Amino acid sequence: MNYAPIILLELDRLERFSDKYKSELMLLSKNIRKKIWTDSGSPFLALLLRTINETFDFYFQDKSKIDLDVICEIICILAKYGLLTNPTLDTEYYHKLLCDIHMENARVIIGKKWDNILAAEEGSKSFIDTFGDVYDNCINQQKGNFFHELKNTDVLCRAVSGWGHDKARFIPWPNKTQNRWNPPGKTYLYLSFAEHNEQYDKSLSINEYICLKELRAEEGKRNKYSTCLFQPINKGNILDLSYNDIELYEIDKQLDDYSDDIQNQIWNKLMSAPDKFELYKTNPRKLKNFIHNESKTRVDKNVIAHTTAQRYLKMVCEVIYKKVDSTDEAEKEKQYRSFHILSSFLETKGVTGIIYPCTRTRKIIGKNLVLFNPNDAVPIDNSIREIEF
Repeated sequence: MNYAPIILLELDRLERFSDKYKSELMLLSKNIRKKIWTDSGSPFLALLLRTINETFDFYFQDKSKIDLDVICEIICILAKYGLLTNPTLDTEYYHKLLCDIHMENARVIIGKKWDNILAAEEGSKSFIDTFGDVYDNCINQQKGNFFHELKNTDVLCRAVSGWGHDKARFIPWPNKTQNRWNPPGKTYLYLSFAEHNEQYDKSLSINEYICLKELRAEEGKRNKYSTCLFQPINKGNILDLSYNDIELYEIDKQLDDYSDDIQNQIWNKLMSAPDKFELYKTNPRKLKNFIHNESKTRVDKNVIAHTTAQRYLKMVCEVIYKKVDSTDEAEKEKQYRSFHILSSFLETKGVTGIIYPCTRTRKIIGKNLVLFNPNDAVPIDNSIREIEF
């Protein structure tokens, strides 16, 4: 029997399950089509999807009551019966899928708030207010987890067009255009950033390659560019808003591992006292109180706060960084307005710069640095390289 028509019909029903979560459901459907659906698992997948759709149609006749947890529950059901649909997929795949769904949901919610960073809908805070809460209650309280002090060993690089320049050419001119983090009339210093020097290929370092991509240099055109290394003058108070070197599921796994470790500690303590264990077996209330008290003494709230803030920042960074190729100043101002407000907000908090991801290439994980004071780093003598790209 050909089960494909049944599966496609049920996937169509699934995609139309909720208008509010349409993009999340489309992502789920896409993953089922491309990963979970196999020829051998088609009979059971057809039955499973029909059962899910019929069950959720019955329980959620009022579609307005559907929330993200409902979609996550569907993924948990698919994971539970994964051996019957596609045994090659492990639990990590479904964990990643859950994170992808949460990230898609963040794109919708955070993206809308980011477009109008100061606006607050009824019953919710504005983006800048939420960010401010996270900053004050966690980020600024755990500087070692979220900030970077510039070191002489950091690799900071800047590129300009043409050859034959001296180091003064690499110092930014007074700004008259729209840039990602600063509006016209405000001059920041933009550099590529890495903690260690690494090669992209035989002729270019990763930092040089990132600089060239930020200049919109087209590979193979053999145009002339110059790069120069910079040395930090001030350690600064640099907020890391890159997060392009870690996935959401990795952050979630940190919290899961921490939770498992706490549970193991409590279990080991319980098992080390057989008399108490026997007592708790027959007295669920005392067992519940024991677990509650042990959790209170063992759980480090700073660890929870750090992971929660890290998760929030990962979602924010995944949403806000996009390539802006428009040359129209009005359009660039529209695209960059929220960045300008955020950088001004951070300046008032004593932040002196931001590490952020390169959006110009996905070949490598590239990072950039913007310094609010252009004098916080200076060109290094004899570090200019002339490159044909």
